[in-house]
Amino acid sequence: MRIQAVVLAVLLMACGDSGGEPDENAFLALFEVSYGNCAGVCYARLDVASDGAAQVSYAERKGRLETKRPFLLWQSELDGLLEDVALSRTEAWESQYGCPECVDQGQYFLKLAGTDGVRQATVDPNAIPEHLAPLIGRLDEVLVRGLR
Repeated sequence: MRIQAVVLAVLLMACGDSGGEPDENAFLALFEVSYGNCAGVCYARLDVASDGAAQVSYAERKGRLETKRPFLLWQSELDGLLEDVALSRTEAWESQYGCPECVDQGQYFLKLAGTDGVRQATVDPNAIPEHLAPLIGRLDEVLVRGLR
């Protein structure tokens, strides 16, 4: 049910005021970083949209009370994300890459919703696939900036 709501939101956002023509570049992305054995902030999430709106959330652990902070992407970040999203859409996504949480390297979770549907993957930070590497790298940079 939640995935359908995300897709509907993206489709509504993509149609905008452009006479009903969907914007193929429109997207909503959710990027989570979590670590198993750690102290302090062990979970962080970035929600970002193709219009530049973003929110960072963080907590001691996933499921615990989160601190949230909205912000806007810089134009250079948004331009880069649009390119990275386009690259990530060139190949099908596996549901998992590597062995997330096998040891304490942590894991990334990435969900991307757009006019082409919803894709999601859990990624071992030591086994990032080539077509997702630029997107994960940029989302991680934006997440770190949002946490400051």
